[in-house]
Order: sequence, then C-alpha cells, then structure tokens
Amino acid sequence: MSWLYPITHNIPWFIRTPAIALLGTECYTYLIYDLQFDHITCLKYGISKALSLAIVTGSGVVKIPQIFKILRSKSARGLSLSSFILDTIGLIIIVGYNFRHEFALSTYGESFLLLIQNVIIMFFIVTFSQHPQAILIALLTLIIPILILVLILIPSSPIPLSLLQGMLTLTIPLSISSKIPQIIINHTKKSTGQLSFFLVFSSFLGCLARLFTTITETGDQTLLLNFGSGTILNGVLTLQMLRYWKSPSNSNLEHEIELNSTTTAINQSSSSTQPRINLNKPKQWTRKAD
Repeated sequence: MSWLYPITHNIPWFIRTPAIALLGTECYTYLIYDLQFDHITCLKYGISKALSLAIVTGSGVVKIPQIFKILRSKSARGLSLSSFILDTIGLIIIVGYNFRHEFALSTYGESFLLLIQNVIIMFFIVTFSQHPQAILIALLTLIIPILILVLILIPSSPIPLSLLQGMLTLTIPLSISSKIPQIIINHTKKSTGQLSFFLVFSSFLGCLARLFTTITETGDQTLLLNFGSGTILNGVLTLQMLRYWKSPSNSNLEHEIELNSTTTAINQSSSSTQPRINLNKPKQWTRKAD
C-alpha cells in the first residue's frame, strides 16, 4: 500500500494531532503513517477507538429528536419523570466511576452526553407540567444533577471510589430485572408486540461494542460484568424479534381486548338505564324509573 504514502505521510496537522492523541504515537505510526495492520495490539486498539467514537457520536444525538418533539408540542405528556431520574442517577454513577479511574473519555463519553440530554428533558418535563411551582422544580432538576456530578468529580471528593463501584454493581441487577420480564412475555405470547427492532438491535450492538472496548482499553471487571449482561439480554431480545418477526402484533390483541371491554361497559351501562322486561312474566312487567 505504498502508493498511499504520499497521503498518509502528509496528513494536515489539525487531523494528525488529534489522531496521535487518540491512538498514541506508536499505533498512529503503524496504522496510519505506515499502514501496517499486522501489529495486532495496535489494530485492536484502533478498532476499539473507532467503535468508541461511533458510539459517542451516535449517543450525542440520540435524544435530540425527543427534545425537539417536546419543544414543538410544548408538552411532555407520556414521558415518565421518575424513569429519567433513575436513568440519570445511573449515568452519573457511570461517568463518575470512569472519571475517577482516569479512563479515556472515549470509553464513557456517550454516558456524559446522554446525561446532558436527560437533564434537558427532565427540565422540560417539569417546565411544561401544570405544577404551581414548575419553574422552581425545573431549576432544581438542572442544578441538583450538576452538583452531584461535581461532588463526585472534584479531586478531594467525599464520595469514596469503593462506594461508586458498589453503586455501579447495583445497577446490574436492576438492568437484568428490567429485561427478563420482557423476555418472558415475548416467549409466552410468541410475539414481541410494539418493541422497536431498531432500539433493541442498536442497544445490542452498543453493549457488544462497549464490551470489546472495555476488554481492549480498561479491563475493568465491574464494567465488563455490566456490559456483558447487557449484551446477553439485548442479544436474547434481538433473537426473539427475529424469531417472532412475522407473528401477529400484540397491539391487535390489546386493541381487541380494549374494544371488548368498551363494548361490555356500554352493554352494562345500557342494561342499567333501559327498561327491564321480565320475559318470564309478560303480564307483570313494569318500566323502571330512570
């Protein structure tokens, strides 16, 4: 591939400098400057960095459509504030844990970007609510996460690293318990209902990529367990979606149940307001007063 040397040997400084900072001088020389891909360690490291950048870039915009949707409608109806709070707490723990371990930003940058987007969404959820003190609570949703994160990240933090590790470990069973019921329901109904294939498959690929980058760059056992369990569970959900791809959607069943319930309610309402006729004694029927 020597014919590419005129390009790789003359890369502009504004591209070369961040590339060296990302890969290191040795791996930059092997992979980019000399185009030698037989150095397995640098090759794995380069793939890991490429995956990390892809994950961070994708996560940086994943919730932007949701934010614009809230702004356009000036409503956050249907969004659970408690779910976003729990998700934000988990992201704060992940960011703090990685930062305190001095891991590369590329290994957890998506968590930081998702954290920012979560805080913005929580702010709008409260702002567009009908609560009389919405503005005050909305400001608190901005200030409190920032204060907690700063408290964790400062050099003389009162929060020990062991506590962060314990809290990160606790997020694993929570993640498992949130997916196993869905897996059981899919298996029982032989259908995945309204699950988004894009969301499930992208979650599987994201966890799989993070598993590879963690093995390659940090080797942290807690993070490996976290991403490993996520990869397995999201992988099972992905297989279920492929297995039950042509199965009837649960939405039809739910619509049928809802329709039947509505019909039953109408019939019951009608039977309680319309005249009652005793068919067994036709001569003695009376009209019930409304």
